[in-house]
Amino acid sequence: MSYAPLIDRERRTFGTRLTMLSVRPQDRLPVGLMLDQLGMVWPEATAPVLIAPLDAEFDESLLQWQAPANAIVELPSIALRDPAIQGLAQRARRRGIRLAMRGRPDVPLPPALLRCFDYAMIHVTEDRRRRSDGTNVPPPPGVTRRMPFIITGAFRRSELDAAYERGAMGSVGVPLDEACATMERPAQPGQSTVLELLSLAHEHAELEKMEAVVKRDPALTFELLRFLGTSAFAVPMQVASIRRALMVLAHGDLTRWLSRMLRISTAAGSTAPLMHASLRRALFLEHLAGCSPDGAELRDALYLTGAFSLLDRTTGSSFTRLFHHAAMPTPVRDALIERSGPCAPYLALVEAIERSDPINSRKHREGLGIAPLDCNLALLRALAAAPTARDDNLAPA
Repeated sequence: MSYAPLIDRERRTFGTRLTMLSVRPQDRLPVGLMLDQLGMVWPEATAPVLIAPLDAEFDESLLQWQAPANAIVELPSIALRDPAIQGLAQRARRRGIRLAMRGRPDVPLPPALLRCFDYAMIHVTEDRRRRSDGTNVPPPPGVTRRMPFIITGAFRRSELDAAYERGAMGSVGVPLDEACATMERPAQPGQSTVLELLSLAHEHAELEKMEAVVKRDPALTFELLRFLGTSAFAVPMQVASIRRALMVLAHGDLTRWLSRMLRISTAAGSTAPLMHASLRRALFLEHLAGCSPDGAELRDALYLTGAFSLLDRTTGSSFTRLFHHAAMPTPVRDALIERSGPCAPYLALVEAIERSDPINSRKHREGLGIAPLDCNLALLRALAAAPTARDDNLAPA
């Protein structure tokens, strides 16, 4: 199982795409059986979850699935050459199962069939309105797309921008290999998170409640740990968890620090998808800690590794520079700067899963002694716990 965020035109995360492949390539399981197994841990939210069972057998078992309201099943367009699959799609729609078409159909489809799909998933290389050099082709006069589409395979920001100009309603994934900041700048916590934490601090709220709010914002987590390592304290200290950091801060220190954070916070911006990706990584790594023999004692370090893993891209600074004045736990520093230490293999596993790389995913997972089911459950629990920027349903076509 792999995942990717769904990013809208405002560069906000509005949902998730799950892709699934059988452990044994020769297996083609009935699609209904694969979907039923997701019911053990389903993200209980209204934000859409695209499900792409890439090697499933689309058959009558689909109709027996009790689909959650936010679930949308991808059906490959090539399968629609078969009249039986066309009929299956129409019956599924009548039963309330939402569908998306993956790929551009190579034959014209009847309007009644097209109405079965909420939208199409179009790979960037298949878009008819994109030239081979990446520039856009103006649409013919009076011609509009019949079905909203989400772009896939766009790995550069320029490709995403061009797709949105062509009318894409969203994209699968966000470029993770390009720095988002063109010049060095501090990590920018979310304004709403800082305000909520300030309110809790003034109310002298319970520590657990404040910890939960901090953990939603990787940038704020980083600034908190860095603050504890500055000269503001008599003895700079290495703090290995968010809870310990909040315990160290007196009430007055916390409110003054949050007031300063409010001045550098942001309501939204181009880094929002990467910050959300960091949060998902942190939650995933935290859940993976319970899946391996040696992971339990690394739980806090794994969370911080995921939370800070994209800070170099969002700030335009190297990890070495970012951590120069921050007393980070050694396993976190080693994983992010040297790609070594006990947390590094977990980070490599998450990155392989994000890239839908089954060979390396399996290698890293087996190296850590994590079973496929445990890994999948950890992923689903992390996705269920990570809020989206916009938690609502996509309107059907």
